[in-house]
Amino acid sequence: MVRIILGGVLAIGAAMSAAAQDHSAHAQHQAHSEHSGHAAHHPHHHTDKLVLAETGAAVENPFHPVRLLLSSEENMGEVSIYEFILPPQSPGSPPHTHLREDEYFYVLQGTLDILSEGSVKRISEGDFAALKRGNAHMFWNGSDTETRLLMMTTGASFEQFLESVSPRLAEAKPASPEAAGAVIGQLAAAHGIEISMEMMPAAAAPYYVPPTAE
Repeated sequence: MVRIILGGVLAIGAAMSAAAQDHSAHAQHQAHSEHSGHAAHHPHHHTDKLVLAETGAAVENPFHPVRLLLSSEENMGEVSIYEFILPPQSPGSPPHTHLREDEYFYVLQGTLDILSEGSVKRISEGDFAALKRGNAHMFWNGSDTETRLLMMTTGASFEQFLESVSPRLAEAKPASPEAAGAVIGQLAAAHGIEISMEMMPAAAAPYYVPPTAE
């Protein structure tokens, strides 16, 4: 989390010794230098952004339609915000654990099935879920209607992962769903995401079975 420390050290009292004054001046100069370097890396000013309905940057991915509403580069690298659209009876993600970010869901329409704290839960329109780093979780749409949700993550690691999935699959050209899963698993691990298929609950398993070849 980016932290910007505002303020400085005030030299108070005419009776301060010269050594104390020198020390204070040095501390102020060091703090100013660190703050200036920090500001150069993360500019303070970002323009406001309005994303109208049905607009936003489409993110190419093999899972479900995704729109990027706010990238980490547009808010000092602290958060990425997406709209996810899950068709009826469709997968969302396999069981996984984030090591670098927290993940948040707010359901806009329909219902969302999640694995959280080792149990399956269904949340509905207006419900919110905070899925913390270090805890295994997953999500899918087990209902007969479309699900729309806002999905937010802290930091930029997940954003980089999501943007790299389709290009990596296109490059690797996996010959089977299992091979594709291996590619995605390796890519996820490189971004601090551990996939644990052995934690797949029975309720979600049917949505993650590869289609039968005709």
